[in-house]
Amino acid sequence: MNGFINIIKPVGATASDIVVCLKNILHERKVGHLGTLDPGASGVLPVAVGQATKLFSFLTDKIKYYRAFFTFGKTTDTLDSYGIVTERNDVCVDTDIIRGVLSGFVGEFEQMPPSYSAKSVDGVRAYKLARNGVDVSLSPKKITVYEIELISKSSDDTYVFDIKCGGGTYIRSLARDIAKACGTVGYMSGLIRIQSGAFCLEDAYTLDEVRELKEKCLLDIRYPLKDVESYVFDDKYFDDIDFGRKIKCPFEIGYRRIYCRDVFFGLGRNVDGILKIDYYLKNA
Repeated sequence: MNGFINIIKPVGATASDIVVCLKNILHERKVGHLGTLDPGASGVLPVAVGQATKLFSFLTDKIKYYRAFFTFGKTTDTLDSYGIVTERNDVCVDTDIIRGVLSGFVGEFEQMPPSYSAKSVDGVRAYKLARNGVDVSLSPKKITVYEIELISKSSDDTYVFDIKCGGGTYIRSLARDIAKACGTVGYMSGLIRIQSGAFCLEDAYTLDEVRELKEKCLLDIRYPLKDVESYVFDDKYFDDIDFGRKIKCPFEIGYRRIYCRDVFFGLGRNVDGILKIDYYLKNA
């Protein structure tokens, strides 16, 4: 099997749990998810199967859409509802105050990851160190938030946001930082990933559906590459492309889906005027 399965991750399971389940269901060894979702989060979890795992680095930075729930007036050590409350205050926050600070969280800026995160510190996951009481020192990372909109108020202290952001954005950190800008503390009390790149919630499958349908849930390996332009080489170049011989690249910047004799070879780019296929997928 080669392709992708668009899974609806349930609350409570880790992304790694889902991968293990799919390996058992599909009887496939090469299975990997394209972007972690915290155990307390649910929604879209794209999973690559077989040769589709070669596209991991190409797809992980795609734009993502979230429905997030932020609770103000208290915070936890994990910045989500699974943690221990570490601080409370009585500062009143309303929709006007929140909307007044949101523009400061749109664009490219540096964000401090949560202590409880999968970031590696000297080869050890930060959350493992934090659980053992180790003071975790992380460095800020550059992220991009394209849109953030306050949608509604769901309870006295909890508000609902729609967020469009780049890969690597920590929504828990956004909750912390937006609360701080409002003069209070806060945490992420719920999260649903609505879309990740080309993968949407309305087209996703539950694990039970995958158990029933198995390979019928598998999407073509080219499914998440629909926004990549294609280039068709003349038939005479088939063997050159197939054996990796140097041929002149007729396009300039960016990746292209490379075809020859109706065969999809993978993703190629121009390197010093020569075609270079970084993601070779001919047999997928």
